[in-house]
Amino acid sequence: MTTDSIRPIDISYNLLSRVDGSAKFSAGNSTVLCSVTGPADVRIRDEKLDKATLDVIVRPAVGVTATKETSLAYMLRTTFETVILLSHHPRTQIQVVAQIISDDGSIISHLINATTMALLDAGIPMKAVVVGVGCLVDDKGKISIDPTADEVEKAVSTHNFAFDSVSLAVLYSESTGVFTEEQYFQCFEACKSCAEQLHNTIRKSVQARIDYENPQQ
Repeated sequence: MTTDSIRPIDISYNLLSRVDGSAKFSAGNSTVLCSVTGPADVRIRDEKLDKATLDVIVRPAVGVTATKETSLAYMLRTTFETVILLSHHPRTQIQVVAQIISDDGSIISHLINATTMALLDAGIPMKAVVVGVGCLVDDKGKISIDPTADEVEKAVSTHNFAFDSVSLAVLYSESTGVFTEEQYFQCFEACKSCAEQLHNTIRKSVQARIDYENPQQ
């Protein structure tokens, strides 16, 4: 059995000043606010002659950045380096700052989605839109999409995926806990199906913003 829907989604754009793009992505009580700056000047030691440097910072809801946030930043950087057209802006830097506002589960997927929305808001060229979806398997074998923090605490296994919007190829995959090969692929298919729905939601959100900013005369 599968619970195959993400919690109610809210997407807002252009919330921050002094950045080139920003977006807030909420699903249920999990919220991430993300900003993008660049392409901008880069320090000489970080300069790459053939492409832009992607710098990612993740900040926790409470306290200072620790190992968890450093790992999340690495995940975001390696995932988005595969889709951002960094070669379009050599010898520059694109900086992503993802601030976790509240974490009620599935924060990995929502970090991915907030980053995608902020990059789109900043007009950063990408060859695909990245969509993140997470799920869990409980002790009865039930798969739940976009689980809450309480549900994750009771999970037998958790699974997170990032897909590109063009071919739904997997850009990131992480699984923890105890699970069978069959359960893994069931989770994969459930998240992939949900990713298609989420991509449509993102596309409609972007189109609605374009229509709002460019009303027909």
